[in-house]
Amino acid sequence: MKKKTILLLIISLIAFSFMACSNDKADENVPLNKELMKLMPNENFKWAYNGAADYYHEMVLMAITEDEQQVIYKVEGEVKDIVAGDADKDHSIELYYKIEGDSLKQVKTAPMMLESEYGELTLIKAPLEQGTTWTEEVVDSQGKKVTIEGSIIEVTQDDRGTIYKVSYVNKKTKYSESRKIMENFGVIAFTKLVQMNDEPISQGYGLYGLGSGYIQVVESTETDTDTATETDTETDTETETDTETTDSTETDTTETETNETTDNDTSSNTATPEKEEDEEAAVEEALIAFNDAWIEYVNNDNRAFFNHITNNGVAYNNAINFNREGLKEEFLVMNVNQVNVAGNVATAKVYEEIKKTKDGSVSVAKYNWIYNLVKKDGKWLIDGYKKQ
Repeated sequence: MKKKTILLLIISLIAFSFMACSNDKADENVPLNKELMKLMPNENFKWAYNGAADYYHEMVLMAITEDEQQVIYKVEGEVKDIVAGDADKDHSIELYYKIEGDSLKQVKTAPMMLESEYGELTLIKAPLEQGTTWTEEVVDSQGKKVTIEGSIIEVTQDDRGTIYKVSYVNKKTKYSESRKIMENFGVIAFTKLVQMNDEPISQGYGLYGLGSGYIQVVESTETDTDTATETDTETDTETETDTETTDSTETDTTETETNETTDNDTSSNTATPEKEEDEEAAVEEALIAFNDAWIEYVNNDNRAFFNHITNNGVAYNNAINFNREGLKEEFLVMNVNQVNVAGNVATAKVYEEIKKTKDGSVSVAKYNWIYNLVKKDGKWLIDGYKKQ
């Protein structure tokens, strides 16, 4: 009897191993779904992300390698929000996006990055449609294997392309993450729910539009070294602006197209001084209205605030992730020090002092911001802001 039991056990183990190997091979044999490539930009694209509490990081797509089995996007960057006690820590970001079979995956090494609890996970899976789900075993930040369920929960259209909202849920602990992934841009927003004082708090970041875009690489020549250097510097600002504010869905801008756009922007700035002053005044009025609406949003949950900002921009993501519980704010000082307008894009340097009252404690926060605005349908909207 014992011999039969042992024999059955051995047969079961062999069968289980065979099935596991078969499943692995089945996964490997899934054809490479190149439709996923439309979600990613090309080389030399720079992402800049802002989050709550002045969080900020930048990444650049350094290289793309492709074969019949996979497409690998090599990304390097750095976390910029260095606070007291963190200066000596590793702020570098090393990240890979990988398309394998019908999945777009992320593999990261980034100790200070406000990101996923998982070093490697599937970001999205084909078919790219609402309702697509998958289950995956991953390793969390504590080194434990956990099972999460991914799901495309929403698909929306933007002037720049399709946006996919994806959730990732640990069914056992209820820990969750979500991302917004947009065609030609990749990840444009990330949030995760963490427990603080036994309360779920949302943390995350959003794409800082005017800091993101293609970095033009200009090869200098022996006869025109100085000119090439100047072009490189200018493109770092102007090309990034074009990527966010243009209504075109073609974000893969070539060097020739970028130079043409820059020239057009320069010529359009030859408007009369009176018109420039009118636009600068309109930008200042938009900033005042935005900050008044912010106070109403924080203190009274007045949703009219969202009429003053762009959809899915840094200001939008900061607002929805901002913890307003028990907080009251009051503007003490707001000085608009400098406004620059270029077509339908504007920047402004603003000094602010805000009185904050929370749980009986009163403090005054002082900020030097650089605001970024976009003009849509004749109205200036705040897209994002960062500390000077």
